[in-house]
Amino acid sequence: MKNIDIKKIKEKLSNLSRKQKNILSLIVLVLMVGIITLVVVSKKDTTIKQDFHIDDIASISKITIKDKDNHYLVLEKQSDSSWTVNKNYQANMLMVNTVLETFKDMRIREPLPKAARNNIVMDLATNSRKVEVYKDDYLINWKFIKLFKRVRLYRTYYVGWETQDEMGTYMLRKGDKEPYIIYIPNFKGYLSTRFSAVEDLWRAHTVFKYKEDDIAKIKVELPSDQKESFELIKNGKGYDFRLLQTGEILKQFDTTKVVAFLSSFFEMNYERVAKNISKIEQDTIFTRPPSFVFTVTNKKGKTNVLRTFVKLNDPNSIAKSDTDFYQIFDINRCYALSSHCKDTLVMQFFVLDNAMRPASYFYLRKQK
Repeated sequence: MKNIDIKKIKEKLSNLSRKQKNILSLIVLVLMVGIITLVVVSKKDTTIKQDFHIDDIASISKITIKDKDNHYLVLEKQSDSSWTVNKNYQANMLMVNTVLETFKDMRIREPLPKAARNNIVMDLATNSRKVEVYKDDYLINWKFIKLFKRVRLYRTYYVGWETQDEMGTYMLRKGDKEPYIIYIPNFKGYLSTRFSAVEDLWRAHTVFKYKEDDIAKIKVELPSDQKESFELIKNGKGYDFRLLQTGEILKQFDTTKVVAFLSSFFEMNYERVAKNISKIEQDTIFTRPPSFVFTVTNKKGKTNVLRTFVKLNDPNSIAKSDTDFYQIFDINRCYALSSHCKDTLVMQFFVLDNAMRPASYFYLRKQK
């Protein structure tokens, strides 16, 4: 290779016109900007590898969440694609789908600043929520041969709190050397609230959920007024209306009101689980017969029973001389006990309105 003659290059450059010199300077500037951009992009790609998320969420079959207050939550996928909470309750599928989509959509926004790294790592070690993700797998998985299905731990995350701008969440993946700020592109907010370990938040609030064709019989009992108790029995495309006290089957009744009554059982939800029920209520309300008893039987003969009880507006008011019904009793809510749930539930009357009907409500005018 010949030696580069610097002197000759300088002479040639000095002989260039002003226009040629400007063009040459522009070319050099463009080349420098291109080189700098390539270096920055290359450095960014090697620093932040976007593999924090989980693409194949369909194979996720179990999620566990544990927080610093020793709440422990187990979400498990069932054979019919529904999910359960702690093996005892149906899960709220909206929340389950949200957390699954979070696993799929979350990305690394940026690594932590070096100055804050140690403090955040220490806080994650003591205050984070531990989230374990399990997947279905096979002991033998070769091409089309899949044998001995099992559930294996796929990934563990430690979910911290939100960033100062509330647009990211501090998270650490087990096996990584450092945490990251995690976010979902085009989503404004943080992700920590999606990983609660509190059981009540994940439970489906369903009391009754039937399709009309699945209902074989609905029995409504009013313990305080037996003559108003009745049952609707599926008969072909319609229903027989039977009075429980006498066994009489009405030949005529208001079918429009029956349709509205039946629709209550297509989907009925409770508001919340009752907490810290006062002793006065326990001694005066739950020792007495319920207001209504609903028993729904499906085509397979499986029953679901709901009992409702009045709820005190102020537990202490019953001990006073006050006789005002509206001050003593809650006119918007009642207690309920379900055969499918061990907890005492709180239900709103507007949800129960069409269901809480005595037999006489369905009589035609001439029957009244």
